[in-house]
Amino acid sequence: MCKGRTLKVKVSNTGLRGGAETVQVYIKRNADSDGPVKSLCDFQKVSLKAGESKEVTFTLQDNAFECWDPLTNTMRVMSGRYTLYVGNSSAAKASCQMLWREGL
Repeated sequence: MCKGRTLKVKVSNTGLRGGAETVQVYIKRNADSDGPVKSLCDFQKVSLKAGESKEVTFTLQDNAFECWDPLTNTMRVMSGRYTLYVGNSSAAKASCQMLWREGL
């Protein structure tokens, strides 16, 4: 669930043994056709007992929204639509959309 700068993800261990998973959040500015496909902006390692589920909360900081601005030749926070991808690797497919406005 995306709301404001907060992303909440439910992680479940469906196995018979305890374990750990690294939940990764990637971001892509939709209008940035020259930029990377997506960039890692946060991650958390979660330990889970067999059959256990936990909610993991990510609060995105300003620098998660930095993109290369060719007009100023600098990295800067840019307004626009972003897609967040969540998973255990860069191949993450689960996604949500968010709108970022400078000053939020």
